[in-house]
Amino acid sequence: MFDRAVICTDLSPSSESLIACAGALGAIGVREAVLTYVIDIGTPDAASIDGSADAAFARQVEAIERAGIRVHVDTTVGYPPYAIEQIAEQHDASIIVIGSHGRGLFVSAFSGSVSSDLVRISARPVLLAVLSALGSNDESSAMCGRLLSRVLFPTDLTSVSAMAANYLVRLAPHGLGTVDIVHVVDNTVGNGIEFRRCDAQERLAELEGDLLAAGAVAVNTEVIVGPPERETARRCAMDGHSMIIMAPRCDEDPGHPLGGVTHAVIQSTRTPVLLIPPGCLR
Repeated sequence: MFDRAVICTDLSPSSESLIACAGALGAIGVREAVLTYVIDIGTPDAASIDGSADAAFARQVEAIERAGIRVHVDTTVGYPPYAIEQIAEQHDASIIVIGSHGRGLFVSAFSGSVSSDLVRISARPVLLAVLSALGSNDESSAMCGRLLSRVLFPTDLTSVSAMAANYLVRLAPHGLGTVDIVHVVDNTVGNGIEFRRCDAQERLAELEGDLLAAGAVAVNTEVIVGPPERETARRCAMDGHSMIIMAPRCDEDPGHPLGGVTHAVIQSTRTPVLLIPPGCLR
């Protein structure tokens, strides 16, 4: 399913845990990787890579290849989000993997670029991992090797979330373990809370059936009543999940360009998040 991945590196020591994670992505089907370094046009000395960077590149390539994944290397100059998406398009990648320093979607691990822009323009899923949560290389490899063991899927039951649900169903035959599906009925707007709660339960039950039929080991559904941003972030902040899958939205609010719920989740969780972009700006 995710046979070819673009792995984004800034060649710093902090990116080593992401490289260890990349080597374990065979768990979600990755067989080839494009190790990508973008020289940010907004930084000094943007036209060159020194000898230490070359050595780091070679070391990271070797680490991924030792895990049995074929590696290509691609380096370019530009604004990282657009350059990364262009590389992913050129290599027909099925997923992009990036690291975060844990301060949300707006500060990513590579070249000081803005990862929210990447998600907004990407034509493929983006796996976001908090570097500090990955731990040592061994811990990172173990964490990313069990991404499918217990997945949390927060859904607002819109057409955008339905697209993410389709990806989830497609993952089921590839070793998907337990799936926890959560929907929050917004009690801050409108009436008919009980009707909306019952409707959500029925729709989650349908998705549960689809997942079990496709090969998921177990599925749990939960409908919560409350403010979606707060309740979804609270649920996602709980320990015990190997990965969160969700569909960001494009909002006009510059403070929350991917939607308030996605923003709240990214700010609160240390679990790897697989974002299924809605194809915004295209």
